[in-house]
Amino acid sequence: MATSWRVYCCAEILVAVALLSAAFAQDNIPQFRHVDAGAIAPVDTVNGEIKLLTDDDFAPFSFKNADGSVTGLAVEMAQASCAELRLKCVILAKPFSELLPALNSNEGDAIISGLRTTKEVMQQATMTRPYFFSRGQFIARLGTPFESPDIRTLAGRRLGFVKGTSHQAFLEKYYDRAALTPFDSEAALFENLRTGGLDVAFADSLHGQFWLKGSNARGCCATLGAGFIDRETFSRGLTFVMRRDHEVLRQNFDYALDRLQTNGTSTKIFAHYFPDFVF
Repeated sequence: MATSWRVYCCAEILVAVALLSAAFAQDNIPQFRHVDAGAIAPVDTVNGEIKLLTDDDFAPFSFKNADGSVTGLAVEMAQASCAELRLKCVILAKPFSELLPALNSNEGDAIISGLRTTKEVMQQATMTRPYFFSRGQFIARLGTPFESPDIRTLAGRRLGFVKGTSHQAFLEKYYDRAALTPFDSEAALFENLRTGGLDVAFADSLHGQFWLKGSNARGCCATLGAGFIDRETFSRGLTFVMRRDHEVLRQNFDYALDRLQTNGTSTKIFAHYFPDFVF
């Protein structure tokens, strides 16, 4: 069973973003997107107001401000794309379960956040190339006698994960020589790492680093090496999703997302929400 994108502890993430958003650490932001260097501006244009559907409980990608408006990394990426294309776009927030039905019933033109690109979604919709990939991250207590998460180094070590996730599938495939230890939740996983019940934890890179920057970690731990992508298991791409009959809009958004990465806009947006992160 794949790790859900919806496991974030939103309150802690929003606090971390608020505390850290003034610091821009752009050197560590990778180029997530595969840019089509030969693409030209789409000839076909999109007319009228574009309605962008998003979840408002998916921090830091899309969430409500104190004034009730919706913001977040995905929202800013969509707004920047609309500005690049000179489109008039409005954001419509809906519960996660209503996003795809709303798209299919023409209540909106694209889903910009909250929806994973599952097989079901791919059968019903078209989508841009991903502008972000989730990464796995090893986290260790400070002072541990090893510096890298290679298979030989972690052999025999107490290596924790959340059971029933794609992270478990990855570890069982490549790290079966470690003492694999399952937990029911990320909170339990990270607390056992903090208190010495584990040598290393393996989790989503963003989840882990928000925890490290929050109060619950108490400065106990640090990332062990950089995060990495494994598209067969835990890495999931974030995209903009449209109905299959809206291919022109998909082409326009793909072009805009390419432009945002090449002109540095994407890097600035990512650095705002993920300052000083180890990608």
